[in-house]
Amino acid sequence: MRLRNSGSSGFTLIELMVTIAVLAILLAAATPSFVDFFDKYRLRGAVDDVVSVISNARAAAVKSDRNVNISFGGASTTAWCLGANAAEEPSGGEPVGDAEPCDCANTAECIVAGERMAVDVGQEGGVAVDSLTTTFGFSSKLGLINPLGTASATFTSPRGKYDITVNINALGQASACTPAAKPVIAGVASC
Repeated sequence: MRLRNSGSSGFTLIELMVTIAVLAILLAAATPSFVDFFDKYRLRGAVDDVVSVISNARAAAVKSDRNVNISFGGASTTAWCLGANAAEEPSGGEPVGDAEPCDCANTAECIVAGERMAVDVGQEGGVAVDSLTTTFGFSSKLGLINPLGTASATFTSPRGKYDITVNINALGQASACTPAAKPVIAGVASC
């Protein structure tokens, strides 16, 4: 003989309230982690875009045998842009000239080897750069910084918690690192 349960299945109001309370606690505990994740994600994306433009511009300078100028611009340190511009085609047996800085606010001017090379104003979602006056060039022969030296720029996450510095050495190679005073970011070496 089998007994049959005549009660209805479902949740009581108390069970539902306890479940909602547990979910609210878990969500409140996870929110800071998500905010940090997106803060680091935006910063890493901006730095990757900048390093990509710099590396591509250096390679194009050597490949096309044209000096290339890299310059930051924009209205403020949070509304910045970066652009590369190649020197004009020499004529009449003249040597390759210097490249004019491009106005990266008008990125149609930022052309290297027929390709647009720029990071647009506002593209990086609140990431700030420490200086809008950073300008340097690559020589057409070896891709060295012209004039010989180094360059760097530090980028700060939208909430200001994280920094990554992009360094360009005398050979024109770009690298990224986290300053010693700021929290470490996975996958980015310390300076």
